Amino acid sequence: MHPVVSRTVRLMVACAALAWTQAQADTVVLSNGDRLTGRVLLMDAGKLVLETGYAGEVTIKWDQVAQLETDDPMALRMPGLPVDYEARLEPTDEPGMAQSVEGWKKYEVALGDIERIVRPHPLLGDWSLDGSFDLAGNITRAANDTKDMLFALDTQARHGWWRHNLKLDYARKEQDDVVRTHNYGGRYALDRFLSEKMFVQGRVRYNKDYIENLTHQTQFGVGPGYQFWDNELGAFSLSGLLAHTRYRYRNDGDAEFQALGVGWNYTRYFGGRQWQLFTNGDAYRPLGNDANYSLNAELGMRYNVTNWASLYTKVSQHTVSGAVEDLNETRYSMGLGVTW
Repeated sequence: MHPVVSRTVRLMVACAALAWTQAQADTVVLSNGDRLTGRVLLMDAGKLVLETGYAGEVTIKWDQVAQLETDDPMALRMPGLPVDYEARLEPTDEPGMAQSVEGWKKYEVALGDIERIVRPHPLLGDWSLDGSFDLAGNITRAANDTKDMLFALDTQARHGWWRHNLKLDYARKEQDDVVRTHNYGGRYALDRFLSEKMFVQGRVRYNKDYIENLTHQTQFGVGPGYQFWDNELGAFSLSGLLAHTRYRYRNDGDAEFQALGVGWNYTRYFGGRQWQLFTNGDAYRPLGNDANYSLNAELGMRYNVTNWASLYTKVSQHTVSGAVEDLNETRYSMGLGVTW
């Protein structure tokens, strides 16, 4: 490369890095004097997570932070503050101290007294996308030959007052050339927010099973929902649903009925977002005598190795009780995941 062109390219890269740093105005000063700039995501369990353009997400021990400055208001939790308190943080001349700035009000606080810092999740703005793809496979050659394949996709896209939720899963288990489990399913939910917390949800679910007598499950539901929180530390929402359900059986019989149900989605990060606890699902109670109840749920834990790769373990439960043919499937899985 020509020396002039090379210098020009290096200058452009340096200018871009400088512009990014200035746009991300949060500043962390460590006890040893090091200064880091980026975007504060959260502080929880004694760890501060800083998003940078040069090293990705950096985890810092909270007791090593001497000064902290945030460009945007952050949700703070510490003794004596309201639960929904939000303020910017400005540094002071004294290490270990900061000023919380709420409008014209300024209060001096000790960094050691702050229990949690969370960046509020903006409801309006450009599209935001997050989710995961989990894969687990197993082939065993022994007295009994087994072949297992499981995958699951769970993604969420949000824009303005609308939120799209898509979940797909597939499972196949074979032992000595005999298929023991073979099914797939999908769920799509569309949320229309009426306020920062309240929303109306429309949901459709479809399940297909090649082994069980209950071969098809189709469900359409609509109802109100409430978002308790949604931020860098996690999210939790509940929705109540009135659903129309149809079951189809292998002997060509079927059943159609209305049902009342509840859906949930909960996730919580620990240890500076390195660990994640999650559960989601729905439970329905038919209004007639076609079944007692149905349950689709999963509970799991994820360890984030990097900001995109993870290890996970989870248990999934799919139950239909009181129908013409009951269904009770419990699935345990562990494997690799990709998150975004």
